[in-house]
Amino acid sequence: MRSDRQVSTIRLVAEAVRLASNLAVKEITLFSSEVDRIAKVVSGYALWGGLIVLLACVSGFLLLMALVKGLGALIGSEAIAAVIGAAPFALTAVLLAAWGLRKMDVRR
Repeated sequence: MRSDRQVSTIRLVAEAVRLASNLAVKEITLFSSEVDRIAKVVSGYALWGGLIVLLACVSGFLLLMALVKGLGALIGSEAIAAVIGAAPFALTAVLLAAWGLRKMDVRR
């Protein structure tokens, strides 16, 4: 026969295990809800950031088009204005290509 002390120790251990499992379930639920909330916030910021970048690119393109049209009206040739407007971009592309080829040189 078990003594009362052994029975009470077993009950205490069983109660501790039950409470620990309840606490673990609550912690996991809390962690899951916090991760979901953080994911929603981060995705919202990423969406707004992407929208801002997209609008900045579109507005830059529209500004460039307006400048080319205005320059075309000033000099009388829209084709020459387009070449003048594209020249900085072409020069930047050539410089970046030369820099990239120099960086990829195996002999260095």
